[in-house]
Parts: sequence; C-alpha cells; structure tokens
Amino acid sequence: MRKNHNSRLKQLTCLIVLILVTFSCIDPLDFFQETQEGQLIIYGLFTDSDDKHVVNISTSAPLAFRPKGVSNASVYLLINGEEKIAYLNKGDGVYELEGVKSEEGKSYALEVTLNGVTYQSDYQKMPEAVGKDSLSYEVAYEPFRSSLEEHVFKVFTKSELPETNDQLFIRWVVEEAHYWPLLWIPPGTPPPPPCFIFDVMDPSRVNLFDGTVTSSRQTENLLAIRKIDNAFLYPYFVTVKQLSINRQAFEYWQKINIVINNKGSLFDIPPAPVTGNIMNTENPNELVLGFFEVAKSSLSRFYVTSEISPIYLQPICDYIPGKPTNQYPSECLSCEGRAAGRDWTSIQPDWWVYD
Repeated sequence: MRKNHNSRLKQLTCLIVLILVTFSCIDPLDFFQETQEGQLIIYGLFTDSDDKHVVNISTSAPLAFRPKGVSNASVYLLINGEEKIAYLNKGDGVYELEGVKSEEGKSYALEVTLNGVTYQSDYQKMPEAVGKDSLSYEVAYEPFRSSLEEHVFKVFTKSELPETNDQLFIRWVVEEAHYWPLLWIPPGTPPPPPCFIFDVMDPSRVNLFDGTVTSSRQTENLLAIRKIDNAFLYPYFVTVKQLSINRQAFEYWQKINIVINNKGSLFDIPPAPVTGNIMNTENPNELVLGFFEVAKSSLSRFYVTSEISPIYLQPICDYIPGKPTNQYPSECLSCEGRAAGRDWTSIQPDWWVYD
C-alpha cells in the first residue's frame, strides 16, 4: 500500500486554516473560534518541480477534530484561460497532477467543482527567480514544547538569494522521512518490506523571507526543530523546499503565522479564519478557506544516522524468541501502525541514497 506523502501537507494546511496543516498527518493548530463546521478548505501548490502536484480539499470539523476530506470534487488546473487539465482523485480529499509543471510566462489557476458549485482561484504566474539553500543541523539540549529540557534536532539554512528586479518573497517547507523495519520472525519467511514514513517537520513553524524590506541577498534561518526519538534509529532524511512565491501568497502565509503564534493577550489579533484567493464564482460572499499558490522551487536534502544521537535509541521491533506477536507494539506489525496517520510507502524512494 502506498500513500502520497504530500497529503501530510494537506492536514497541515487544513489545521492551519484550520487548522494545516505539512504533508499525511495532522497537528497542533486550531483556530475554529470563528470558523463554522462545514466550511470549505482548499489548498494547492503548483511548482516547476517534477514532483506530483497536490490539491487538498476538506471541510472544517468541530473543535478538536481534524477537517474531513472531500472526495467527490472535480479539480482542474487552468492554463492561460485556454487549457484545462484534470487532477486525479486519490481519495480522502487528495487530488494529484503528474507530468505537468509550471513554466515562466504562463498563468495558472485552480478550478474546483463540488455539488454543482464552481470555485476558482486567481490566475498567477510563477516567479522567475529562486535561491539556493546550504543546509546544516545541530543537536541541542533545551526546552521544547514545554519548560522541560529535551534532546532536539535543529535544521538551519544559509541561503543565497538571487539578484532580481522583481519583488522577492520566499517560503520554506521542511519535510522529514525515516526508515522503519517491521517485525521479522525467522526462519522460513522472508523479511517484510520496510516502511518509509513521511511527515512535515515542525509543522507549526512558518518560514518566510521578504525581499522588499532588505537589500541583503543572504539569510540564515532556523527552519525546523523536533525531539530526537527512535525515528533516528535508521537513516533519517531532511528535505527542504525553497519556494519563490508572489506577494499575495506571502501575505496569506503571514496571516497564518500571526494566527499560529497568537498568545491570547488583550492586544493580540484574535484567532480567525484566514481567507485566501479561492472563491465561489456564483456567490463571492461564501467564505472559502485555503489558497492556491504557484511557485518556483529549489530543493536541498541531507541525511543523518543514529550516530548523531546523544542518547541510546532502543530498537523495539527486534525478534525475541518465544515472545508472542500480539505483545509487540502495532508499529512493529504494519507500516500503517508505525505511520499513525502520517504518510508512508513500502517502496524505497529513488532519492533514498546514503553511504
């Protein structure tokens, strides 16, 4: 069985507008105080990469419940107002497009038809320039998610951004992937195929750069942080996607960031739904959450092994003679059990290469 690891981004985004969070997988954000149950959430990203392009459609659920995937929509990429290409419905609100990527000079929009109603985004052109990341990491012992100190893994970038006459807005997305072997009871049976588990790393962090407020074309940023756990037992890959986006998309993510980081003081902006660039073509007063963004992208990746861990990581799925199968945790018996709502596949990615 294979699940698209971009669907994690769906849940991340949905939780954020949500939330939304991403990508496969959902997390600690919610600001439904002003969001009503059943409101439509549409999020899509279309880039110049050869990856699958994903649109996630859901409806908001009651507080503390994650959004519900909408699987009866028809989804299309519109090109220059002339061409229309259908996304493939993968179920659970995930729609994929493969074999097409954004090109300079062309305009793209998203069209969604649901229950006889048509929703459409603004047309956007892909920015012409994107930077390059030089990634590094650090292992630290510090407070994380609470006042308690923990061993954490931190990802940094030193980015070289291009000289351009156009306004430059950058967003970074950090994804993680780890290897997980299932329980194998020898002899007589071949080992089960391993699991490759995908997730968005530090999904509540929004990493942005505004090139209109600085002349510098170098920037250093902490992109993500997470607790060290048994995901680091085996090769652990970090993928950073740098996305060059337009001002409208940048301002959308700025608003998302404000809501996420709202601390609840009397002077804070209250939590509220963040509207994007998608609307009901017949009823523009309908509140539609989410965003369709067209971006130029660059990708950087590295991996680490258990050698970086300052603590001993205990394997939990090693076979112990005489121990009944039902006494092993579910994450040792199936990829789905290990994924626990995240995206996964048993097929090794073609970029999964290490020494």
